[in-house]
Amino acid sequence: MELLREGVILLDSEGVGGVTIRAVARNAGVAHSAPANHFPSRRAMLTAIAAMIFADLADLIAEAVADAVDEPEQSIQAFAETCFQFALHSPNRYQLIWQRQLVDHDDPALAREMERVYSTLLSLLRQGQLNRHVDIETHAIAIWSMIHGYISMRLDGNLVASEDTVTNLARSKAILLSLIDGIYCRET
Repeated sequence: MELLREGVILLDSEGVGGVTIRAVARNAGVAHSAPANHFPSRRAMLTAIAAMIFADLADLIAEAVADAVDEPEQSIQAFAETCFQFALHSPNRYQLIWQRQLVDHDDPALAREMERVYSTLLSLLRQGQLNRHVDIETHAIAIWSMIHGYISMRLDGNLVASEDTVTNLARSKAILLSLIDGIYCRET
């Protein structure tokens, strides 16, 4: 666990390129060969770090949505806002977890933590009165795609923080509201 914590510290300060087995060992104060007892490759180490990051994100999401459990739309907003805040506060962590060339998404520990995040989203969607033009998985993918796309564009510098001029909400909240309006049935 100490090796993984050191890996996250390096990830935060130097980006994924700075996270090498040798650098993690050096920061942990162990021989550069010691991590090989736990991680046969850099990819295996990055995968374990990604699983830890996803676990942290899943815990943050669970905490955020707990307060709005009876309000499906607010729960979805809390889910998204947690993802936005996490990614913008820890961009190197967020970017690592999606890099398939560096992280083995078929790893059971990582897949389990990724599923915790996705299952939470599905559970939140099941609580509301959804439009049934498409299935619940399509709604979940639409929300996740919007969240991830917005985050990626922000992290890449293609978008900047701004406000929606109609609602005066932060753009991230307004685009989610726009999507939610299309997902949930409204009583008229």
